[in-house]
Amino acid sequence: MSWVWSLIPEKCSICGKKLNKPVKSGYVAFAQHKECYFNFWRSRGKIPTAPSYRRLKSPALKTANMDCLRSRFSLNLSDGCPHECAYCYARAMWPSPPHGSYFVRLGMVDRVKSFINRSKVVKPVYASPVSDPLASPELTGMMIELSQFFVDNGIPFYLVTKGEIPDRIFEITQNYPWFAVQVSLTTLDEKLARLIEPNAPPPEVRLNNIQRAKDYGVFTVLREDPFLPFLTDDDQNITELTEATLDVGVDHIVGSYMGLKVSSPSHFEYLQLWFRENELGELEDKYRALFFKKGRVFHGYRISWDKYRYPKLELIRNRILESKKKTTYGLCMEDMDALWIGEICEGFRFPPVKRKGEQKFVPIEGCEGNCRTCLIQCTSKTRQLKLVDTTNHAIL
Repeated sequence: MSWVWSLIPEKCSICGKKLNKPVKSGYVAFAQHKECYFNFWRSRGKIPTAPSYRRLKSPALKTANMDCLRSRFSLNLSDGCPHECAYCYARAMWPSPPHGSYFVRLGMVDRVKSFINRSKVVKPVYASPVSDPLASPELTGMMIELSQFFVDNGIPFYLVTKGEIPDRIFEITQNYPWFAVQVSLTTLDEKLARLIEPNAPPPEVRLNNIQRAKDYGVFTVLREDPFLPFLTDDDQNITELTEATLDVGVDHIVGSYMGLKVSSPSHFEYLQLWFRENELGELEDKYRALFFKKGRVFHGYRISWDKYRYPKLELIRNRILESKKKTTYGLCMEDMDALWIGEICEGFRFPPVKRKGEQKFVPIEGCEGNCRTCLIQCTSKTRQLKLVDTTNHAIL
């Protein structure tokens, strides 16, 4: 039994009886008895989650393996998160905790500060690629403290979240040019959102995040990501969601469908369990046909049939063009670059920053933060690069 299970309590948090760990159904792991887990959902409309705590041995900030993320540092304050989204790919990654739990990474605020204080060059910080930095009051408190530290030191950073963004973060980042917000939302239907994202805030809270961010002058991205075939991707749902965010002036939209992690059978297996528990068993055969018979593998994920996804993602593009707004559009892991409006998948790109001695970090002059095309790595070689004054520097 791995160290992951040593962090799970000895008794079920719901019934109080002893857990015979590991608790598994096929490849899918649970932090409670499986029956308790799903009965809790049926009776309360939420998934039980309990935090455990672990010390991270790897660096607090690191560059993700994906090529498109080379230009930034990834920051995850937890392994897994309390939202318990049915489609979550991060739950299928080692060493993620079993469903019904999440691991808070101890001492992360101090470790991030120490990492940056020792550095001469720092990439923009992405919070967070595989967890939500605002998924609980504890995690939110950590993110507020780090936001203040990033602003005080001139570190570019951005949030990707389904959580409610506290006013304090907007107050800290007001007039700060190196901050952006990405809000994940694929439907305005509260009942449907609760089905696929059981513990996440309702759509109206996330839509309000976008409105409030715009009121504070923050560059704001809607992530229509990930769509679930036959659930959140009908034309009316896509149109209503896209138009609602265009109405509040969202700066950029990212479109994307769910992919199934090839290396982990638990990803699709949990989704199948979730369908059955919610009387959606008919979707199992539809997903097998769409992903396994007609789909293909792309960058480690099995993606659904191109001819199914293309017209749905094109609908977003068409709505943006018809609105005649300045909103741009990118796709994530879709291999359909012809649909883009603009050239940057997330709509913005922050450069790495550098400092001399005890000075505040400032952006590296001439660097657009596009590490996929740059031949100069952010190492000691960057000592030869000049620094630029950020006073009138806008988002690239």
